[in-house]
Amino acid sequence: MQRSSLADRLGHDFLRALYHLIHTARIYQDNNQLSRKSVRSFQAILNEMTADQDLNLVFWRGRFHIGGEKLPYRRDTSGIVRGMADFFTRRGMMSVNFLQSARNVPPDGILTFARLMSDSIRYSDPQKWLAQKLAEEKIVWIQIVRKPAEETADGGGSESRRFTQARNAYAHAVETVMEVANKASQGLVGVRKSRRLAQGIVDLVQEAPALMIGLSTIKDYDDYTYTHSVNVALLSTCLGRHIGLSDFALEHLAVCGLFHDLGKVGVAKDVLLKKGKLTDDEWDQMRAHPLIGVKQILMLNAPQSLRSKIILGPFEHHLNPNMTGYPKTLFMDQISLLGKILHVTDVYEALTAQRAYRVRAYTPDEALRMMWREKGEKFDTILLKCFIDMMGVYPIGSVVELSDRQIGLVMDYPDETDRMRPLILLLVADDQGSFQRGEMINLSDPQWQADERQLTIMRGVPPERFHINAAEYFLHIS
Repeated sequence: MQRSSLADRLGHDFLRALYHLIHTARIYQDNNQLSRKSVRSFQAILNEMTADQDLNLVFWRGRFHIGGEKLPYRRDTSGIVRGMADFFTRRGMMSVNFLQSARNVPPDGILTFARLMSDSIRYSDPQKWLAQKLAEEKIVWIQIVRKPAEETADGGGSESRRFTQARNAYAHAVETVMEVANKASQGLVGVRKSRRLAQGIVDLVQEAPALMIGLSTIKDYDDYTYTHSVNVALLSTCLGRHIGLSDFALEHLAVCGLFHDLGKVGVAKDVLLKKGKLTDDEWDQMRAHPLIGVKQILMLNAPQSLRSKIILGPFEHHLNPNMTGYPKTLFMDQISLLGKILHVTDVYEALTAQRAYRVRAYTPDEALRMMWREKGEKFDTILLKCFIDMMGVYPIGSVVELSDRQIGLVMDYPDETDRMRPLILLLVADDQGSFQRGEMINLSDPQWQADERQLTIMRGVPPERFHINAAEYFLHIS
């Protein structure tokens, strides 16, 4: 076997075997049949790839490199690659070196290594804890390299760059949706800028999904129609990524999210912003906006192949799985996947926003509970379950009250297996009646689960009660 073909021939098989090893070791005991099978599969591919020399697996700038070669894209393994990229990113890992001595490791040693890799996320410094545990277990056949300081530091490194990119992308997205909406009623509108924007959203979602979910908490009441469309695009792309859609499908999904309410350009503004109950005629105007949106998308100056891919989701985003909702149609008996995704994210975003016709916005956890009660009837059950799994019991961006009465903001769920114990940014009240960034604590850390220091989330809190803008904290705005 030529070394130059290593990544192309065996890279995806190796990453798949490592992925299944880590996930089965996390769930099952050593003597479980699935655990043993995953160990055998991993050892077989590892032995083949370390026959001549050590094996180096590097995660750099969002891509895996194996044996010095970039892992080529393959659609059938894209979900696994994204899952492993997320795994490495959360733990701050840049590379894992498997020495040739790994060929002689017994199955129990392989499982111990996999569990330590998984468990490291529970600690504030995963790399330090992992290095200590590997030394204690005498696991010397593997070397793990953390990302350089400039790649993980907030100041001037990739995190700072990511926040800047996210903030700029959001502002640009709102401007683009506004521009398209304003021009839509005047004639043909180009879609090239929107496609570039969608590609940027997909890249950011792949790199930092928690940040993009947090960013979707922006609620600009003056331009809510536009921020709502951008938030739906972000949430939809995150959900599409979560269920393993390809980058191409994610791009189309992002465009659908941006344009899903384009038809509201044909609805009178006093109807859109009305505080009281809508009349029958006003409801007819509102129910017409998906069909108006289809007409506007058909007028976009874009290839027919693209228009055909982005027209169905906006048309369907108010239809339920049982085909109730609107617009009424006789030529369809089921909704497309993109339509189902848009329906879930559109309703969630609307429930968590302050609207003129209700007293307050629902907290994210309240919104999810309401939606779950209507699973099957109004939402695809499997897809809604995936959405809740992605968002967490208390979704990213939730303001919560802890059992010690402190107020915090849910920032992420770094432990993929525990959706009750997220990463929390404590919010500390100052003398001006606002909140400053406090300590970051991971509720999955064993120190917060011990009986004498147990810390849990008591309830979600409406952010407006404390005048908290969640998105500011995600973007490190002080």
